[in-house]
Amino acid sequence: MVFILINNIKTIEKLKQIELFVLDIDGTFYISQKLVNGALKFSNLLKRLNKKLVFLTNNSNKSKIEYLQEFHALNYPIKENEIYTAGIAAAEYIKDKFGPKRIFLVATPSMIKEYERFGHQIVADSPEMVVVTFDKSLTYDKLAKASIFVSKGAFFFITNPDLNCPTEEGPIPDTAAIASVVSKACNKEPDIVFGKPDPKILEMIMKNYQVTPEKTCIVGDRLYTDILIGINAGTLSTLVLTGEAKLEDLKYSAIKPDLVVDDLGQLADLIMGEESG
Repeated sequence: MVFILINNIKTIEKLKQIELFVLDIDGTFYISQKLVNGALKFSNLLKRLNKKLVFLTNNSNKSKIEYLQEFHALNYPIKENEIYTAGIAAAEYIKDKFGPKRIFLVATPSMIKEYERFGHQIVADSPEMVVVTFDKSLTYDKLAKASIFVSKGAFFFITNPDLNCPTEEGPIPDTAAIASVVSKACNKEPDIVFGKPDPKILEMIMKNYQVTPEKTCIVGDRLYTDILIGINAGTLSTLVLTGEAKLEDLKYSAIKPDLVVDDLGQLADLIMGEESG
């Protein structure tokens, strides 16, 4: 079943004119290291139609290399520039917006090289900026130093607004939860909260690919991040029901996608003009 929440003809016409599809990863393209139904059908169709496909995740714990390894383990060919993570995209955004900075980075060791790649200097003292990511190597010392630096005037940047990260055992603290400790310690809210649903990261992708919002579609399984960033950036938005959000959630949410489909295979059918209802 495919559910179209705006005028059928206009929405399908817009979908067929899309040049850039921006996909969430976990829950949208694969789940527990298994491709979702229709994932290859969808990606192969876009290649055949010469449309662009990139992946966008709020996960700021993994490097691009780690994501490349995950995709390759699924026998899915992908290039490094086709993956955007909130943690790494933040490094690019900071460089473009503020120039190379002296950064105290609350992050896993693999992220340090990613930030240095954009010309930033990762320091342990006197930073211009404190950047907080999803850090599984977090220590009290990191939190203490981050709090002290922010209280002394360092710019406070967090890579994504997620409070928790779901795991098989249960939710664990994500970036915003870590950052909240710093905020409460020094009584200072972050200067910038990056990542979905803030439109900055999607606007950066569209700029890099030279595509307008009208020619872009965000696809994901979460209303409050994937769909909301599309609304905030003025793109078409498609909710897939393979991950977190269920059809029932739409009844109680003020966030409404343009399209709702069971999976990427059905989205491919819509692009090809094989509508179902």
